[in-house]
Amino acid sequence: MAPSAGWLPTVAEIDLGVFAHNLRAVRQRLAVGCQLMAVVKANAYGHGVAPLARVALQHGATWLGVARCEEGLTLRQEGITAPILVLGTTWPDELAALLTHRLTPVIGSPEDATHLQRAAQRRGTLSPVHVKIDTGMGRFGTMPTQLMALLDHLAACTHLRLEGLMTHLACADTPDVASVQGQLAQFQEVCQQCAARGVTPPYVHAANSAGLYRYPESHGTLARAGIVLYGAATFTAPAIELLRPVLAWKTHLARVQAVPASTGIGYGHTFITRRASVIGTLPVGYADGFNRHLSNVGQVLIRGQRVPVVGQICMDMCMVDLTDLPTAQMGDEVMLIGAQGEAHITAADLAVQCGTIPYEILCGISQRVPRRYLTMELQPCQ
Repeated sequence: MAPSAGWLPTVAEIDLGVFAHNLRAVRQRLAVGCQLMAVVKANAYGHGVAPLARVALQHGATWLGVARCEEGLTLRQEGITAPILVLGTTWPDELAALLTHRLTPVIGSPEDATHLQRAAQRRGTLSPVHVKIDTGMGRFGTMPTQLMALLDHLAACTHLRLEGLMTHLACADTPDVASVQGQLAQFQEVCQQCAARGVTPPYVHAANSAGLYRYPESHGTLARAGIVLYGAATFTAPAIELLRPVLAWKTHLARVQAVPASTGIGYGHTFITRRASVIGTLPVGYADGFNRHLSNVGQVLIRGQRVPVVGQICMDMCMVDLTDLPTAQMGDEVMLIGAQGEAHITAADLAVQCGTIPYEILCGISQRVPRRYLTMELQPCQ
């Protein structure tokens, strides 16, 4: 039977109801008076930015976080008017667009402030800014010893308004408690120094996903939730088990073929059958984001059973060994990430096999994999 015109062999299903559930669960962990920023950078961690951003705002997020100016512009083009913080570097050539579309930049040096002041002055615009303090990440922001000089410079910028002070925790998802406590102590000290000078911006934020769950003292007045919203946290914490994966990645068996023993499978014959076998072909490969490191070590779910990936994963296809699943047929659903019956494979499972983290697995699902959004379980705002 020919497939219907709307049928897709490979798809990533995004359950917006589960995403809303995770948002509600995360909000319950927030300290009183702390607002929620939903981090939707990198196309909402591969889930699709516009639908996820809308659900986040419907279910209690007051801010959205992106990494780059163009990500913020995409949200504005989608009609989203909520505050958007650009967490990464903003380049001088981007400032006109940033100001036009009311994106809020993060600055970490007097030079950042100077460039933004000039652009805002040319437009006659007063731009809010968040100042990032590098308390131990070593990536972006002003050092604590240089903060007062930056604030003095900022005070002289007539078209800039300090709206937030922030830092980023490097080890909140690790056992290194001392490192996190040291960062938070530094951040608290500089915030106290600011307060002594009468500088008390409305937003003070240090908590990322792990900080939000494991270090309540990091919450401040805004918390930046990322990976927890997508149900793929890499750390343990009280109530973390309430979060559920938002994404399921599925394909279908494209070919089922019996082969004799000693048959080489795939490029380089890195797998050779040791017995008469049944080999299935899946229409998904590394160009879709099914990582080549899963060759000969990965597994998929078919009819509720784990089936091994065999041979090198190709650009557009890969093979699995169906010998121990004699009921498998062409067209059967195959779960790459997700559940079938009682069995499940998570992004974390794939990450372990690839020597990486779930973030990379989710972000790596390429744009040629269609996203299908499930809304039937979506709950009203609470």
